[in-house]
Amino acid sequence: MLSIPFAIKPVSERGGSVDSCVIFQTWNDSEAELVRGILESYGIPCRISSDIPHQVVPLTVNGLGEIRLEIPSEAAEEARRILQEHLSAGATGSLDSTPDDH
Repeated sequence: MLSIPFAIKPVSERGGSVDSCVIFQTWNDSEAELVRGILESYGIPCRISSDIPHQVVPLTVNGLGEIRLEIPSEAAEEARRILQEHLSAGATGSLDSTPDDH
């Protein structure tokens, strides 16, 4: 079974409840945009963040170029399921499903 390579991590806490979480991490701008597009096509709002702007410093040094995809924490389980389905479909070569099919 394929799995998403990164765990869901809390981003910020206010009054004990987590507002958003990191659902995906990468060092590739295109990959981050692809994952964001998948999740947004299912209605899950996403925010891409990084410690350095890749347009200014287009390289990774000791993890500084890491790109994080943040989503509302209440959507974490659904997002994980969606990404797992897309990862599994890509591995089998059957990418025929669309958000309207779910």
